[in-house]
Amino acid sequence: MSNPNSTLCLALHRSWSRLRFRLDEELGIHHGIDFDEFALLQALADADGGQTSLVLLAAELGASRSVMLRRPRPLEKIGLLACLGGVADHRIALRPAALPVLRTAHETVGRVVDQAGDRQHAGPLCASLTLTE
Repeated sequence: MSNPNSTLCLALHRSWSRLRFRLDEELGIHHGIDFDEFALLQALADADGGQTSLVLLAAELGASRSVMLRRPRPLEKIGLLACLGGVADHRIALRPAALPVLRTAHETVGRVVDQAGDRQHAGPLCASLTLTE
C-alpha cells in the first residue's frame, strides 16, 4: 500500500541519495571535501564577515550542535576554517584559503547537477516543495 505523498517522498529520497553520492564523490576527488563540508563552507561565505556562531550555523544547516562540533574539524586541519571562541561562544570563521576551493567546488557541483538530468523538470518540482517551520 502506498499513497501519492509517500511515493513522492520516496522518489525524492532515492533521487537525492544518488545525486548526493555523485556530489560527494566528485567533490572529494577534485577538492578533498564532501557535500556537507561544501554546504558548511557556503554557509560561512554567506555569513556576515565570513563567520558565525556554531548555534546559528547548526540551525542553518539543519544539524545538531554535536554534529557541528565535529564537522568543522577536518576543514580546520586543512586550513579552510578557524574555530574561534570558547565553549560559551563557539564561532567558526572562513579562512581566505577556502574561497578558491569554494569557487571551484561550485563549478563541480554545477557540472554534476547538469549531468544528473534534465533540470527543466526538476526546477518546477523543487519550486513546488515548501517546508514550514
